[in-house]
Amino acid sequence: MYTPTDAEEALLQTCVLFRGLDPAAVLPALGPTPVTITAGSFLLQQGERVEQLYVLLSGALRAARFEADGSEFLYQQLLPGYLAGGEVACTPRKTSPYAIYAVEDARLLAIPWAALEGEKLDAQLRLALLQNLLSFVANQNIRKYYKIDALSVKSARARILKYLTAQAKRSGSATFTIPFDREALANYLCINRSVLSHELKRMEVEGLLRFRKNQFTLLDKKLF
Repeated sequence: MYTPTDAEEALLQTCVLFRGLDPAAVLPALGPTPVTITAGSFLLQQGERVEQLYVLLSGALRAARFEADGSEFLYQQLLPGYLAGGEVACTPRKTSPYAIYAVEDARLLAIPWAALEGEKLDAQLRLALLQNLLSFVANQNIRKYYKIDALSVKSARARILKYLTAQAKRSGSATFTIPFDREALANYLCINRSVLSHELKRMEVEGLLRFRKNQFTLLDKKLF
């Protein structure tokens, strides 16, 4: 039986699946299994059937679609506390349209979907878990909206500003940290990395923003 460490239990309390619940009390009824994958390995492949929910305990994952020519279309970077594959497991076909792979060594907790449907699970607990899953799926839809909104504009600068403005509003501060490095951000916004770097430097010179690695500060009040 899996028993979380104090650090893992604290992290599980931040996971949307356990919102309003005591993870240590809930986990025995779900029968989770720890899973470890190394950097570069895949947790899920495109087209794979998803029968488990995965809570990321440590490391980092990326959800992406790969084209026949090997090009990558990045959907999202997943950080500790995130529920990987959750929205796919909730669908009737449970077939993943994207792949999930490890950017760095990752440890996860795999929770069988069948445990959420099993008759052994207390009805009130099942309802609470499913309500939390509904919140997760709704949040995923909002994240997709923000990406679609950013990609709806043609120029690289407009896409960058759309994304950064949305992140500032989400964090509630003009200074914020994004989960992407330059290469991943360029991939996410579907622009060339050199173009991204060039536009960021131009905007810094123009006094629109300031940045260091993946931390940004929007200086133009019209943007935030």
